Amino acid sequence: MFGLPTFPKLLIIAAIIAAVWYFMRRGKVARGEQDSRVGDRTNGAKANGKAQKPIEDMVQCKSCGAYFPAKSGCSCGQSGN
Repeated sequence: MFGLPTFPKLLIIAAIIAAVWYFMRRGKVARGEQDSRVGDRTNGAKANGKAQKPIEDMVQCKSCGAYFPAKSGCSCGQSGN
């Protein structure tokens, strides 16, 4: 029922596979070039497609015990930091 495909059919299948591979590769290269241009604008602030936030020192609130960035105040409303 499913005999061997003829030579013209094999050529068509090979051409389809080659076209799909070419366009997938072309799209991957275009995305890579786009990512590098975005990285140049942000001076390398992107890693794995996610923007990195700067690292901040954390301090513990003396009244509630929660940690918060040293530059801001605790959200508990107490001034015991």
